[in-house]
Amino acid sequence: MEEIEKIKKGIARNGFVLYALGVIDRMEQGGRYGIAQAYRSRLKSFVQFTGSERIPFQLFKPVVLKDYESWVLRQGCCENTARFYLRNLRSIYNRAVDEKIIRPRVNPFTGIPLETMPTRKRSLPKRWLRRIKNLKLEEGSSLAMSRDMFLFSFYACGMGFADMACLKWEQVEKEKIHYDRVKTGRPVFVFAEKPMLEIIAKYRTDSSYVWSILSEKEDAEKNYKHYRSALSNFNRHLKIIAKKANIPESLSSYMARHSWATAARNQLMPTAIISSCLGHASEKTTQIYLDSFNEDLVKRINYKVTNLD
Repeated sequence: MEEIEKIKKGIARNGFVLYALGVIDRMEQGGRYGIAQAYRSRLKSFVQFTGSERIPFQLFKPVVLKDYESWVLRQGCCENTARFYLRNLRSIYNRAVDEKIIRPRVNPFTGIPLETMPTRKRSLPKRWLRRIKNLKLEEGSSLAMSRDMFLFSFYACGMGFADMACLKWEQVEKEKIHYDRVKTGRPVFVFAEKPMLEIIAKYRTDSSYVWSILSEKEDAEKNYKHYRSALSNFNRHLKIIAKKANIPESLSSYMARHSWATAARNQLMPTAIISSCLGHASEKTTQIYLDSFNEDLVKRINYKVTNLD
């Protein structure tokens, strides 16, 4: 116990960085690579701001945190990104408080606005989606695969990139695709329309995964790195595709999701069904609405939404 108290006192006196690295290490050991990477990035940013790796916890004061937010904004980040950085720092700081590494009289984050600001949800009109679909790209190229993944996301009721990366063939049935959202763990099903099946048939391999992003032979840490690399390449390719298709919007992975939701709403699909297809509703609420509406009606509406011919 005495040794542990010495360690705690040393960390409190010498180091937010030392403590944060320990938190990151525990996150990685627990397989939480996403949050570990976010914390590591925020830590690097804060070190750059202070100009030192010896950051005492006493440095955390409202005026310093506000200066850091201004610094992040000057780096070209938007306000929501700056607030996200601060929320990550707050999470690490609060862990230190909970573990009694530090005993501040007042939490320095109190009173600093950290909530996400509303942003415009961008969606594409059908004429632009048709341009993407009809774009002549070399079969088998990385650009063609990114275009196909974007269209698949749209056809699959806005399936997110992480969900596509984790999608396995065993989840693809003749008429439906069942999966649990990576972000929330909520079960979702979508109708397997013909265009969706035609797309994924082109990329079928011996792998149990539909898309060649993750591998059964790799551990979770390496697969996470594969996922991050694939997402980065996907968004980079989408920007190239947008230019080739003469689309005045800079495409990104989430736009297929917003485009499907907007198109579904424009086809008068009930909000409850849209929510369940996107995986936003609770499991209980989702089941209530799926029981309440005729599946044939849902299928007919979704066909109208995703038909780009």
